[in-house]
Amino acid sequence: MKVFGFYKSKKYLQRVMFSIMASMVVVLVASSISNTYILEKSVKSIQEESNLKVLSQIQYNLSYMNDIITRLSNFVYRDHFLIPLMFNDDLPKMDLIRGHRQMSNIMESSSFLHSMVIYNKSQSKLYGTSSSLLLDGGETDQRIRSLLLDAKNPQPTNRLIPMSLGQQEGRIDTFAFIVTDSLKPFTSTQSAIILFIKSDWVFESLKKMNVASDRDQGEIYIQTQDGTLLSSDPQATFVSDQAQTQVKKLVEAHKAEETRSSGFFIGQLSGEKEMVTFMDDGLGAWTILYIQSYDKLMGAVNHTRNQSLLISGLFLLLAIGLSVGLSYKLYNPIENMLKRIRPHLPDGKQDGNGAGDELLLMSDNYMKLSEQLSEISSEQIVSKYYIRRFLSDSQLFSDHDMQHLIEKHHLNISVKDHLLVCVLKIDQFSAFGSNMAGASNKLYNFAIINIAQEIMGSHYPCEAVEIRGDHVVLILSPNATDSGSRFEQAVPKLQEIQETIERFYSISLSCGISDVISNYSFLSTAYTQALRFSQYMIVKGHKAIISSEDIKGNLSSKQVSLPDATEKKLAEALKKGQLTNAGNELEKAFSLIAGFQYDDMIRAVSNLAWVIKNAASEINENRVVNFSVDLDYIHQITQEKETLEEMYLSLLSLCAKICEGQRPANMERNEMMLETVKELIEQKFSDINLSQQSIAMSVKLSSAYIGKLFKENYKLSITEYINEVRLTHAQVLLEQNNYTITEIMDKCGYANQSYFFRLFKGKVGSTPKEYRMKKSIS
Repeated sequence: MKVFGFYKSKKYLQRVMFSIMASMVVVLVASSISNTYILEKSVKSIQEESNLKVLSQIQYNLSYMNDIITRLSNFVYRDHFLIPLMFNDDLPKMDLIRGHRQMSNIMESSSFLHSMVIYNKSQSKLYGTSSSLLLDGGETDQRIRSLLLDAKNPQPTNRLIPMSLGQQEGRIDTFAFIVTDSLKPFTSTQSAIILFIKSDWVFESLKKMNVASDRDQGEIYIQTQDGTLLSSDPQATFVSDQAQTQVKKLVEAHKAEETRSSGFFIGQLSGEKEMVTFMDDGLGAWTILYIQSYDKLMGAVNHTRNQSLLISGLFLLLAIGLSVGLSYKLYNPIENMLKRIRPHLPDGKQDGNGAGDELLLMSDNYMKLSEQLSEISSEQIVSKYYIRRFLSDSQLFSDHDMQHLIEKHHLNISVKDHLLVCVLKIDQFSAFGSNMAGASNKLYNFAIINIAQEIMGSHYPCEAVEIRGDHVVLILSPNATDSGSRFEQAVPKLQEIQETIERFYSISLSCGISDVISNYSFLSTAYTQALRFSQYMIVKGHKAIISSEDIKGNLSSKQVSLPDATEKKLAEALKKGQLTNAGNELEKAFSLIAGFQYDDMIRAVSNLAWVIKNAASEINENRVVNFSVDLDYIHQITQEKETLEEMYLSLLSLCAKICEGQRPANMERNEMMLETVKELIEQKFSDINLSQQSIAMSVKLSSAYIGKLFKENYKLSITEYINEVRLTHAQVLLEQNNYTITEIMDKCGYANQSYFFRLFKGKVGSTPKEYRMKKSIS
């Protein structure tokens, strides 16, 4: 009871114990849930990848089938025996007989054809090969006309159209493939050849992939444009009208959301949670679907989740015991502190168990101290606000109001003399900002403002304020020693500020200095001017101090773009792979750009980037293998790089990659060509007529060029290589002792015995007979 009373009287101790217990519970439960979630997500990802591979193979199979049918249809449509059946108004009997015979021949040569029909629009008649078309009293004829020749429902050409020629409604027993002389939808106003493809041939791929992808885990369907689901299994789950409607809505919604031709989602179908993977067939007609039971796929995940929760429960029991001991150990310093301060507390607070917990007195003292330390001068905040307003909108203030505000807030801005505005801008600000947290940025800006104001204030009355986080503005007033308000010590003081900031914080600053203004009403104009001057750091480099005198040539420049000849020569040099010429043209371009005004500089560099990108794109179009150059990065150069020198080096590096990237493509083409030559020699070495000229004709190149290229790469001629291959095979045949010398010569492509003996002795050192004898003895 004493132990229980002790813990009950210590409110802070109770909170510590509860916090530790709650933390352990949260951590364990969160760990269990997150592990299960990660596992489930991983299973989904792996399953999606696996399903898409299966669908990709089916897509390939369907594309291959369509290609076969298209080739056959093109052949059939041009058959001169079938043309009379399609187009003659009055068909002679012999043409009819020849046409039927030709259709029978085509049917016999194509095992996947179910039947074949020719529609003559002039006669409005169907000529077919199937017995049902000829002998069923016109039922098949009428069925084809109602399904394919309906003027209100034109059918697409050169595509598989699922239909039924049998008597069972809704059962797909064939696919129609309509061939006409145009790509327009087919109606009865056009003559056509209609190939009927066996449905089993189309579904054979689905059957095989169903077996390969584990039939217990899912079913594969083909979805037509109207939402009908076709399957190789007549007992498939989702072939009812309601199920097909649900699948169609879900797939269309997901396609619209993802804007992709393939995808993966989970939805409710026929009251069950299903995992659906879809992919277009590549021809724009069908969608291939793989539907799997979500519960079956996630069975292992659910089992793992249950085990994880059980283990977490066991650990929770252990955590409760640990939390009690750990809490008391953590509470010891608080208990010792309370023992020290209790004698100094009022009588009513000696036990520390008032309305609050044991830390109430310490927190009260802390709050009092915090209030004292956090008092900020509202006058200073208002002063900075008005300085920013003067810099951005000084024209909106009347002279009287502006002078009144300056005097009221005791700003170090002269109301009688000339003024000077300086902008201190942080170099590489984007990189600086990305490496610093928000609080760190504020501390650095605070340090820059104080150091700048202290250094500059030692000589000139000044005000400093930070604007937009990337630059600090100094407003200088003349001191009593300045003659003519020329601010002669402003530049040395700015250099001192730069060196101090860089020494302590490794931050580089560029400076823009406005022209001297006559009074405070022109502050916003001077600020805009100084900020614009600071942009010319792009030419002067980091840590530059820039005034109007330094960029007089840029400000007066009338040139706004590079000469067309320079850009044209750069593009030509890149296409020819001439890095030296490209570098020279790029250097000339940047020399000209350095004299432009700032906006024209940025525009000119962007134009150069487009020239390089367009040249690289043209090079890629004419290459067998594309070189790996990130062409999208080229447009980021003007944003990421701050100086012309950095932009020049980046573009030069890209030019080097483009020029260097062209060499491996030529080498690769040569290697492919030489490998082809060697393969031809290995295959045809027994041909007596094999020679350098015949090989050159085979690869469509000149004999001299292929011979020179082969010699340069392998250090021997094509003829020497042919003899090397032939003599090597002759050695093998001589060792077998199954052929005569004459037979071996014939198999190795030699017709002249003395020539063969001379070459063989030159290679081996003995005649073929001697070589065979030595091998037999050994």
